[in-house]
Amino acid sequence: MSVKGKKNTTKRAPATKKKSGSASSFFATGDDIKKKDRKRQVKQTYKKKKRNQRELPDWIYWSMASLFVAVLLLGAYRILIVPNSFRWKPCYGSKAYELCVPNGYSIYGIDVSHHQGRIDWKQVAQANDNGYAIDFAIINATEGVTFKDSPNNYNMESARREGIICGAYHFYNPATSPRKQAEFFIANAGLVKGDIIPVVDVEKRGDSKAELQRELIDFLSILENHYGVKPIIYTSAKFKERYLDNAVLNEYPLWVAHYHTEVPGIQSEWVLWQYSDRSKIQGINTNTDFNIFAGNKADLEKIRF
Repeated sequence: MSVKGKKNTTKRAPATKKKSGSASSFFATGDDIKKKDRKRQVKQTYKKKKRNQRELPDWIYWSMASLFVAVLLLGAYRILIVPNSFRWKPCYGSKAYELCVPNGYSIYGIDVSHHQGRIDWKQVAQANDNGYAIDFAIINATEGVTFKDSPNNYNMESARREGIICGAYHFYNPATSPRKQAEFFIANAGLVKGDIIPVVDVEKRGDSKAELQRELIDFLSILENHYGVKPIIYTSAKFKERYLDNAVLNEYPLWVAHYHTEVPGIQSEWVLWQYSDRSKIQGINTNTDFNIFAGNKADLEKIRF
């Protein structure tokens, strides 16, 4: 029978918290400890192997660092020092256009292409550094059978208008038909009476020396038949001696490239000497090839139409 208004005074025993585990959770067995140790050792061994795989011996690091520094220094030497080393040599000629121009010559000129950008030919014609005027300019016309130098027409017309004697050159590609190259040059060079006779720039060897010589002779013969004169061959002193020292090719006038020497280092007779690729000419914003003619004004007329 229940009695209203009376509180139940019976006390409940406090609830006991569940333990996270038995006593064994606080006191691991020997097997558990061994398992944990083995796992720890395996992890440490794995990490050590990975670290050893990534790390190289110190001598390899030092060798790689030394090689990297050597490559940087060599690159800086070839890019910065070699092209400008002529500036620190004794000058046995006369200073002009930031060059040491050899004595004993009287006619000078330049050769240009699209690499020189827009040229102010009026300023070029007025250039007269230390008494050295720019008498002629040989201008890139074509390369291979597809490339016509974009500023060619402007350069030829503007230079002629300022009284500079002009010429045009073709950059020869030994991988392309010599006949097609000759026809392409003839169609695009724009040479007229009074210009310097045509020039072919030969710098690439191709598949073989014999093939280069044979096909180059074909190219030159086509130009010779068209223009009625033997074209000028442009090449470096070394390339001439290695690949173009041929009885037939030796009959053609030579324009030799050999930079910053007192005389070109070549046995063959030359008519033009590309003395430098570092001249500073007013009216041109970049370095420009500077050339020397072997003779006097009367001799210059002999290589003009």
